[in-house]
Amino acid sequence: MLTLYRRHRANCRFSSRKAKCSCPIWVQGILDGVKFRKSLDLTNWEGATKKIRDWEIHGPKNVISISEAYDRFLAQFEVNRSSPATIQKHRLLKRECFDFFGDVPVRTLTVDDVSRFRESWTVGVQTTVYKIGRLRSFFKFCVEREWIEKNPAKFLKLPKVDNLDVKPYETSELQKVMSAIDNYPSWGIYGEKNRDRVRAFVSVLRWTGMRIGDAVQLDASKIVNGQVILRTEKNGKRVSIPAHPEILAALNELEHGIYYFWSGNGTIHSATTDWWRTLKRLGKVAKVHVHAHRFRHSLAVELLSKGVSVSEVAAILGNSPRIIEKHYSQWIQARQNSLNAAVRETWKVQS
Repeated sequence: MLTLYRRHRANCRFSSRKAKCSCPIWVQGILDGVKFRKSLDLTNWEGATKKIRDWEIHGPKNVISISEAYDRFLAQFEVNRSSPATIQKHRLLKRECFDFFGDVPVRTLTVDDVSRFRESWTVGVQTTVYKIGRLRSFFKFCVEREWIEKNPAKFLKLPKVDNLDVKPYETSELQKVMSAIDNYPSWGIYGEKNRDRVRAFVSVLRWTGMRIGDAVQLDASKIVNGQVILRTEKNGKRVSIPAHPEILAALNELEHGIYYFWSGNGTIHSATTDWWRTLKRLGKVAKVHVHAHRFRHSLAVELLSKGVSVSEVAAILGNSPRIIEKHYSQWIQARQNSLNAAVRETWKVQS
């Protein structure tokens, strides 16, 4: 039998009498014929009671806490060399789970518990879909290791997501953006050179369709014989495309270290965030909504409108053909030609 007790800290004013406090809870007793005495790493009495009840039923090896389970889950991503952005999102979800549930055993979580956790989110619809996907992935990992009997996140209903509104730049908007660079603020550590950096960064986004994180990590070794070698951080796919003369001219004006747009100090996340702010500031000068992904949309739409195949556009952007068809179907020229032909067939007078 196991017994719970608190080990009061030296400065706890409740140590001499029964009262609620935040001192750590310990357990002692005999479990499976073995003497047992250890900290539960909990301060909540109800959570501690659930934990030792599960220990008595399932054994301590099969009762693992949320933090322990998530650490094991994250270790899989690190071993598989998943992108830092993916790992960071899972770490954020781990903190949110810990803050909401406490470090309770995974086995104690029910569908209702996870539903209440979902109801506490205040993020947008698309972000909610992604978070539910990550939560399902975590609990699936736990089910496979028999830490929990069923996946409680599997029963969460996904919100309805409207078709993503893809808005490539219009020609007039691109002209305004490029013109606004000459009026971009020249203060900061780069001074007048700041405008050269912004011009080069925008050119890379415009003519390569890179994601912003990949553009920030662009270095000289990826410009070979007038070709830009793209290896996307998100999925590791590699492709080489011609470097637009505008890119080469802009990069030649830059003073840089290993990377063109990052000092190499700090994290790539902080460097990317700085460039998000730069683009937002550029948008205010140009009076145009400047977003890194709009450059990516623009390149995709231009290629598809000129009859480039879906598979080739997918290779350039580092996506799957399915994703390209999902987001850019209205600009696929081959499909449009087929639709046009089908409609014209209905015009023919049957003889």
